[in-house]
Amino acid sequence: MSEMSIEERARVFAALSDPTRLRLVEILASEDELCGTQIAHRAGISIALLSHHWKVLSDAGVVTRERRGQRQYCKVDRESLESAFALVWPRSRLQSKI
Repeated sequence: MSEMSIEERARVFAALSDPTRLRLVEILASEDELCGTQIAHRAGISIALLSHHWKVLSDAGVVTRERRGQRQYCKVDRESLESAFALVWPRSRLQSKI
């Protein structure tokens, strides 16, 4: 896990501050990977709205996208999220609460 700059972490937190984007991350976190139509259906939003939110999450490094044929697949970049939260809530503090 590489350490993120404060600007990179701020982009992650800004991307997660929107309720729709946070819901998309929660949906993706429960799966290994989903295609765009699956995500939009589960979130109850249009593909156009998903595309907008996908770009914000992708630009912030929260998710990764991969095109396969006609479909795009997305998954949460868990390492990026862990890195963003590392200084705010270190793993040792998380483990001590368990």
